[in-house]
Amino acid sequence: MRVTEGLKYQNISRTLSNLSSQQNEAARQALSGSRVSAPSDDPIAAAELIRNRSAQARLEAQRQTVRHTLGDTEQAESALAEASDVFSRARELAMQGANGSLSAGERDSLAESVRHLREQLVNLGNTKGTRGYLFAGSQTSTLPFDDRGDFFGDGTDITVDLGSTGPTVIDLGGSEAFTAAGGRNVFADLDALETALSANDPAGVAASLDGLEASQKQLTQVRARVGLLSEKLRTSDALLEQTNVNLAAQDERVSQADPFAAYSKMSALSQSLEQAVTVSRQILDLGTLNRFR
Repeated sequence: MRVTEGLKYQNISRTLSNLSSQQNEAARQALSGSRVSAPSDDPIAAAELIRNRSAQARLEAQRQTVRHTLGDTEQAESALAEASDVFSRARELAMQGANGSLSAGERDSLAESVRHLREQLVNLGNTKGTRGYLFAGSQTSTLPFDDRGDFFGDGTDITVDLGSTGPTVIDLGGSEAFTAAGGRNVFADLDALETALSANDPAGVAASLDGLEASQKQLTQVRARVGLLSEKLRTSDALLEQTNVNLAAQDERVSQADPFAAYSKMSALSQSLEQAVTVSRQILDLGTLNRFR
């Protein structure tokens, strides 16, 4: 079979196009550091990358949920710590008011301080987080406490999907921290102190100390429980972060090109292309082959 000039040209053109394509791909890998830019580059690696990136997206969504929930628990823990401090201050005022040498005016002044502490406690009980009122139970859109300290939330815990085998219970203990559901109505204990001070009743003031101590203990216990929940969420976030790091490393192993090897291959292919163009010119003496340079 006689090889025509046209067939020679087609064969040479095909060879040069193939070399040029390989050189361009090597150059892309050398510059980008990635060996997979399209599924056709490596279908198996591309499928693995899709799976990894889908898993990373799910992990990031879970981490967002964990971080928001953690922010709420940390805020609740801080509010409960402040509420406990309110009772530390209330007990100091009670011990001052129990002193028999104080005048009625001085006890009335202490009663005013207790009223301010009570207002502060109501505000703490109405602390808001990312999902609404922290201490309202499941009634997160309802103001938990009015000015009298009456409770309008519930004792139902909310649940959050943190990516574990089942929903995680988020118990911030609003009813148990502030109301008789936990053993003491903390507002009532402040009211008892304020009433005794306003009535200039040092014996009544002294009698309020046990209730103040019990309320502070109740708040501290709920705070400790919320603190443990915060630690659990921090651990969950750390595990999700490590899983994400592992997936990213796997992603890199699958997709990353060796820049030195890609550069070496690019250089070798450039030389091969130059040589092929020179030989082709000699064979066909066609100046149109310059398009491959």
